Amino acid sequence: MRTTTLLIGCVLVAGCGDSSTGAEAAGLCATSQGLEVCADRTEYRPADEVSASLANSTAAPMYIGGCSIKVVGKTSREAEFETTYSPAARCGSDVDADEILANLVEIPAGETLVLPVPISSIAFQGYYRVNVWILDAAGQRVSSLPAFSGTFEVFPSAGS
Repeated sequence: MRTTTLLIGCVLVAGCGDSSTGAEAAGLCATSQGLEVCADRTEYRPADEVSASLANSTAAPMYIGGCSIKVVGKTSREAEFETTYSPAARCGSDVDADEILANLVEIPAGETLVLPVPISSIAFQGYYRVNVWILDAAGQRVSSLPAFSGTFEVFPSAGS
């Protein structure tokens, strides 16, 4: 069995008042299912990493896994974002329930987790967001839809 390691570059901070996105980037955040998900910039290049902050606003812990968070994109503002849960898309076709469970990360009530989420090196130019599938302590989805960040753009000359 292949082991997927959630990047240990994660940081827990109390509360979610001063996020890494700053007040001017409020559109980079969205809240659903009690989880606020924020991207840190409005523009990225292919192969960049989004520094995603995940703020748990509930009174109970939340769980995510290394296979349950990913960047998804679309080519036009009118198109719908992908909402299909597929751990294999991020962790490979041999990912199994034991591996998902072994890589669960807890976000305690009222705290924020910040972690890097890679953008594919072959990402197309378009509109993107970070999808986060919230899991229970047994590694199962708690909803048929992901929590997600606000929209940002990816294009080859971003930040130039």
